[in-house]
Amino acid sequence: MNRERLEKNIIDQIKEAQIKLGYAQETVRLYYPVSSLNALLETKQPDAEAMLGLLKASFSADTGRLGKLSFCIHGGRIEISVPPEGAEYVHEKIETPEFLAELIELFANHHACSREDICRMFSRFSPDYVCERMPDGADFDYVMYFQDPSIDEYYYCIKEEMGHTIYHRFMKEDYQAIREA
Repeated sequence: MNRERLEKNIIDQIKEAQIKLGYAQETVRLYYPVSSLNALLETKQPDAEAMLGLLKASFSADTGRLGKLSFCIHGGRIEISVPPEGAEYVHEKIETPEFLAELIELFANHHACSREDICRMFSRFSPDYVCERMPDGADFDYVMYFQDPSIDEYYYCIKEEMGHTIYHRFMKEDYQAIREA
């Protein structure tokens, strides 16, 4: 079981929220589909009940750098609650990724940023990125990601609608599941 990858993802999600919304010393709740947790943990749990049992057993005595995590099922997904000391750890000890900070700033300050604006920003970090049109009928217009995941490992699905441009960030496995659906 790959606990480190789950912890990294939790930290990444908290850091993204802190960049967007600011830091607050409070409990952070994250919601994961079982399929995402299976990908992160490299497990094959068949449903939320089985995943919940695995997480509770695996993390019951753990009070690592994020504090004591708690787990429950919420709307068919797994809710992972990170205590205030975990949010504080991310705020104080985890460096803000330059790429993510610039991407969030671009979307915050330019509600109707164009694909060219986003491509220009990606290219400042590496010329080796992918910008691919999504198939007709998809929920998003295009996807962007770096060929070198050490720059940023996430896939950014972009949607332009009603004069606004939005992004959603996915793990590679979740993006692939979207494409197959």
